[in-house]
Amino acid sequence: MVQSNSVSKNEDFSVSVVTPWVKGNMSVDDGFLKVKIQNTILFGLIPAGMHKDTSPLQSVSNVYTSKEYKLGRLVLGALVVLLGLSMFSSSFLGAIIAVLIGAAILFSGILTVFAYERSGIEKKIFLPFFEANHASEFEEQVISAMRAYQNDRNVRVHSQNSSDQIVNAINHSNDN
Repeated sequence: MVQSNSVSKNEDFSVSVVTPWVKGNMSVDDGFLKVKIQNTILFGLIPAGMHKDTSPLQSVSNVYTSKEYKLGRLVLGALVVLLGLSMFSSSFLGAIIAVLIGAAILFSGILTVFAYERSGIEKKIFLPFFEANHASEFEEQVISAMRAYQNDRNVRVHSQNSSDQIVNAINHSNDN
């Protein structure tokens, strides 16, 4: 029976700026990179389905994190904030609501991206900007797990080669 050794902490993280209670999870063990993310729609306001991916470490490459900016969300959010600010003289409550909605849309346009390639196909996981530390830590854990997997594989190959050489030597000595 194969036993899995967890390499990363199995921590949940937010998948949206405006709904931080909607969580996702990424983990890596000695053989697999596992992603379980709640999908959201309408600027991250409404949960809509689940994205799950389990990738063997042997097929994972080019792991990185980056920042990405969605220009449409940034512009729309800024316009709604400006609209809210202009409403302060006529409707204080309406202005506050508009500013909050605008800020939520604006901040949903600033994303942290955790990305990796699996068999040559790029996979991107979009996270809110405030999850950048989690994404960077997870990137390091995945790279470490990939190195450990490769080192383990190299040891097995060298052990097999050594065993083959011993068997060949024994067979060759028996022929004499």
